[in-house]
Amino acid sequence: MEVAETVQRRWARVLGSLSVEVRRFARALGDRPDLSSRLFVVGLPDFEPWHFAAHMSEEAERHGRSDLVPTLLRWEIPQGAPPHLSVSVDTLRHATTRQTVLVVSPRGDGAPELLERVADAKRRGSRVMTLHRGSAELTDLSHETLSVEASRPERVFDLTQHVVTDLSPRSVGSKSA
Repeated sequence: MEVAETVQRRWARVLGSLSVEVRRFARALGDRPDLSSRLFVVGLPDFEPWHFAAHMSEEAERHGRSDLVPTLLRWEIPQGAPPHLSVSVDTLRHATTRQTVLVVSPRGDGAPELLERVADAKRRGSRVMTLHRGSAELTDLSHETLSVEASRPERVFDLTQHVVTDLSPRSVGSKSA
């Protein structure tokens, strides 16, 4: 099912000038199935982007995009967590050129531990993408970045995440994403 035109207009109204950048970022994430076989999603030590990962997983599966079914990387794994929620951020130390690392940070600062792990992944050839609220450090580490200004309401950052997860799986070869 395609995203209805009325929904897209509503997104554009709320996002304003940011909507073009959101679409560009979603397209960049979704347009490389031949180059990236795995998507890692990671947040800050005190923020897990589980909602982003869950929504991205649903949309990727719906569109047959196994390359976009994310693996949520966690800073602390609770005892007894199921296997799909038991992957440590230390995995980034062994990331490869066939993997994309997507950082979701609702703040403008980049935690030193996160920056170190992402830099390791980048050195090993992983594609690094970041969705954040004005982090110069994350921007510098990124191949592709989407920054939602901290002055915008939190709901704009939340909507941005939804739009990226809705559009990325359908973007291969599409001009409409």
